[in-house]
Amino acid sequence: MRSGARLFLLLGAIAIGFWLFRSAPRDVTLVYAGAAPATALEVTIARRGDVVRHAELRFASGAPAQVEHRVRLPEGEYTLHLRLSGGGAPREVERPLTVAEDGPVVLNVGP
Repeated sequence: MRSGARLFLLLGAIAIGFWLFRSAPRDVTLVYAGAAPATALEVTIARRGDVVRHAELRFASGAPAQVEHRVRLPEGEYTLHLRLSGGGAPREVERPLTVAEDGPVVLNVGP
């Protein structure tokens, strides 16, 4: 009986540890490819309709071919709403994002 209770407690502790590990924010680098020649990039990251991050990136002489944006996000599904302006007519782009691990995620935002 005592060994069964210990095993139950051990498995419970492992399950809680796994849950806490999964809910810890991940270091993600979003790489926006094809943002040139925009001079401004507005990024809104939403999860289930709620905004979790917002950033405005400005480039005096136009965005480089790839723009890096570092964020910390818990694992899960997100929607990125991007608005590129300058260098022509403003464009709005929406992309899905799945965060499952640390590292870069490349998103094509070009025409």
